[in-house]
Amino acid sequence: MRRLESSHPASVPLCRHPVVALSGLLIAMVLTSCGQPTGAAVQLGAARTHEAAGQPDPLPFAVTASIQELMQYEVDASADAIWDAAGTTLTRQGLVEKQPRSDEDWKALRQHAIVLLEATNLLAIPGRRVAPKEFASDGPGVFSSQEIEAEVARRQQEFDAFAQGLRASGQQVLSAIDSRDVEALLKEGAAMDGACEACHRSFWYPHEVIPALPAEPPPIQ
Repeated sequence: MRRLESSHPASVPLCRHPVVALSGLLIAMVLTSCGQPTGAAVQLGAARTHEAAGQPDPLPFAVTASIQELMQYEVDASADAIWDAAGTTLTRQGLVEKQPRSDEDWKALRQHAIVLLEATNLLAIPGRRVAPKEFASDGPGVFSSQEIEAEVARRQQEFDAFAQGLRASGQQVLSAIDSRDVEALLKEGAAMDGACEACHRSFWYPHEVIPALPAEPPPIQ
């Protein structure tokens, strides 16, 4: 977070300028002592210039991560932690029930849900690349990175709608976590999986060809 600091001694009086009288306390907060305005003042002036010209204000963020990186480091990582938090596994020793039990378990799970929810906002920011490096299709009916990028550009509103659908599902997961309802966590986690798959089938592998199962099982080696 940026802090507004002045490099001038406190004893130096503020400059007198008509803008100060017109804008009052707000301008007094963002102008420095007798010299150049701070970065905040410059941004304020730029915003007013855009407003006077009837142009939208420049967006106050810079896109860094690609969609692929957001998926890998935020969406997938958080979703996997949520899906793995509860369930039943069959082992040699029998059925093993897994679920969050302690306060720390639920707290960690909530952190994953918050990260996932905020990632859905990041996915909707325009101008984001699909991947840091281009990749080819890995099978019939599966898009390459260039094809995905073209689809997102052509159907941006649809892509945003999928992000909003994931957000709505994630909010239900968060509610289940806050109420410490394991059954709801399992149910809403499955719905969240469906929201992810719906987007992937539209923008990643819409016509994927899945090989048929062999007529005879392969021999055991």
